[in-house]
Amino acid sequence: MPVRTGLFALLLLVVSSANIFAESAGHRQTENGYPCGYACHNPRPGDEVYMVSTRCLPGGCGWELPVENAQIWHYVVGEGWVSIDWKEFTAAESPGGLTSVYVHGNWMDSYWAQRRGWEMYHEVTRDLSMEQKIRHVIWSWPTQEEKHALRSVREHTVRADDDAYYLASYLRTLPTSEQVSISAFSLGARVVTGACHLIGGGALHGRVLEKTEPNEKGYRIALFSAGDSYSAIWPGGHHGQALQVVDRLYNAFNSADRVLKHYKLASQRKGDQAAGYIGFSLTSDQRQKVEQVNAANILGKEHSWDNVVCAYCLMERGRDYLQWREL
Repeated sequence: MPVRTGLFALLLLVVSSANIFAESAGHRQTENGYPCGYACHNPRPGDEVYMVSTRCLPGGCGWELPVENAQIWHYVVGEGWVSIDWKEFTAAESPGGLTSVYVHGNWMDSYWAQRRGWEMYHEVTRDLSMEQKIRHVIWSWPTQEEKHALRSVREHTVRADDDAYYLASYLRTLPTSEQVSISAFSLGARVVTGACHLIGGGALHGRVLEKTEPNEKGYRIALFSAGDSYSAIWPGGHHGQALQVVDRLYNAFNSADRVLKHYKLASQRKGDQAAGYIGFSLTSDQRQKVEQVNAANILGKEHSWDNVVCAYCLMERGRDYLQWREL
């Protein structure tokens, strides 16, 4: 099995000679003997699975970014991935009024982004009634591993705000009555909170979105080991208007994570810490919308997606949010 890494893979080499970032891509077994994070390409009857890749799209300076040029595929049983365009994708009706979006973390190439996305699809639909159909969107953004570890992590942290614009542009194409849930691991969390911030009327890198009718329900969000600043969604923070369009947010953080412990090396902000390490800093009003749990005793010191997806209690609570169960 190849060895993959998490958000800041090899970043700790800057402060330590030990390579403690590597995580196995192999799947662990649940108590019933089935693999957790099962990644087979086998959607339930009636469900729809899409993959949106922004890897070909630009970032950096510029007022607008051409999200309509994203590469998009629809998974068709018996055929595999079928390429479609932005117009066809955004015009497609949801099969059951529920859309789930998954945003992967750092150092994921296209293959691993797809694999992680399938794993999350199977977790989101676990125990979901067959009567409830779902549209699942795998968000694949450019975070592939590069030669210079620390430099690439910093570049990807900046790119996350560009992809927040792309994601926000997609979310605004969905019907305002749609139940929308968004999940993310590691640096993908920064994309998600940034997208909500933009939809909530905020600005990122000088960009704002034209005002449109917001989703009438708000978004349900589940973040795991978030590679986002602890102060991001605080009023006036980098993504300070995010919670204005969020119904409820679940943040499973890990105070033992030895990668997120060094988050400030990526954000380049003195004293900054990750929301995936100490939780989000929240006002009393914001606490009404946000549930946070320290999963250090479950996840241990590794910054590992496999550990997260195999943590039944974390994923079960996440499903309460992602399946729009009553909270």
